[in-house]
Amino acid sequence: METLGSIFTDTSRLHHRYHHRIFESFNLHRGQSRLFDKLEQSDGISQRELAQRMNIAPATLTRMVQNMEKNGYVSRQTDPQDQRITRIHLTAKGIETRKRIRKKMRAVDRKIFKHFSQAEKEHLEEMLMRIQKELELELACENHH
Repeated sequence: METLGSIFTDTSRLHHRYHHRIFESFNLHRGQSRLFDKLEQSDGISQRELAQRMNIAPATLTRMVQNMEKNGYVSRQTDPQDQRITRIHLTAKGIETRKRIRKKMRAVDRKIFKHFSQAEKEHLEEMLMRIQKELELELACENHH
């Protein structure tokens, strides 16, 4: 019998593969879509804080931002109050692309969850958020030991 964790992992991988096709159509990979999400929440965030929020190495974020900047999705600007800080902003092309990606993602959600009631979807979302929070706490505890 499979564990819940292995079912969760398999489901996550399938979901990733499905979404990968969407991101490829925009010449993006999945991590870059997450960067869009974070910038949408906090446009102008420092590159250091963005790496922390995405839980990735600063060097990884730097490469990701450079690629997205080359494609016109983001811009990097030095903080006027502190020249050591680089702030990342979505460009107009980035904002428009994010809207188009979100539209396709909603269509995917409609397909995936078409046989779920609204109550089931809300319950699943609540459970996934609890799982996410527990995983974040576990990882934070591991980082402090």
